[in-house]
Amino acid sequence: MTRIFALILTLILFAASRAFAADPFTVGGIKVDATAATAIEAQTKAIQDGQLRAANALINRMTLEGERAANPVPQLTPEIVGRMIRALEVGQERRSANRYLGEVTIAFNPSQVQQFLRDNNLTMVSSQARERLVIVKESGLRGGTSLQTIFSDPRLSYALTPLQAASSEDVKFLSPFPSDDELKVIASKYGLNQVLLVEGSGNVTDISLDTGNRQSFFISPGSSGADFADRVVARLEADWKQASAIVAGEVVTTAVSVLYTSHSDWITLQEAINTSAQIKGARLDALSKDGALMTISYGGDINRLATELRFKGVRVEQDPKLGLVFKRS
Repeated sequence: MTRIFALILTLILFAASRAFAADPFTVGGIKVDATAATAIEAQTKAIQDGQLRAANALINRMTLEGERAANPVPQLTPEIVGRMIRALEVGQERRSANRYLGEVTIAFNPSQVQQFLRDNNLTMVSSQARERLVIVKESGLRGGTSLQTIFSDPRLSYALTPLQAASSEDVKFLSPFPSDDELKVIASKYGLNQVLLVEGSGNVTDISLDTGNRQSFFISPGSSGADFADRVVARLEADWKQASAIVAGEVVTTAVSVLYTSHSDWITLQEAINTSAQIKGARLDALSKDGALMTISYGGDINRLATELRFKGVRVEQDPKLGLVFKRS
């Protein structure tokens, strides 16, 4: 059994380098630690435990809390989870004769995850919001590590609300209370339009620089910087899922005019439409140098669709002549 597990693990690790890249079906930073009679048995035990915890984390990420309360997820087993895994990467390994420690990053198979959730009457939310640039305003360290560094952890890029931290060098040139113009300068360096201002006190402000929308909330800092970052992400993801999840209801099919001023705008709009959780189908009917006519089918209501697309940098409007219009924010 251990030889078979070792062979499977080798094959999974071979595929891992192509599996991650800010994929929401990936869960990273799972620390594992186990002891057993031999080193290989300890490794097997530790990684299987990590797989189970990663699967539970993924299910929590991609489902609505209210639905999980109404339809509790059955206890996961290594066999169930094993069918859902497509790649695994192990780092920070340490081992002795009977103990194994490490950190695993696991990529799951989207179709297998969707089937599992469907079998358990749970709605899957896998559409990602656009990436946010994290700027931390703090004094002091958390456990010897700055919050700016903690928010730089690559595992946060896998969230439904992916985060990228600005470099400490860039942050130090900002004023104590940066204006939107200052934030636009630093965000443009990273090619982003959404900024998350995080204060060491626990105050968080989410700012859309292109639409002017902003939201503030408070997360208790606690003692662990990593735990604080996780709870910030959990809050962002909960808001995003409520805005983007398709619940049971009528599917509306309608024509939409997609307006743009450049090829890059058209590519961005296409990406937003193709990755929307609300849009069930999209057909291109006509194309010109500054616009396209499409037919889309979407679930929920138009306000829910507009909210999701706004976070992807797309404005939804009703034009007296053109009808429903999508354009860059």
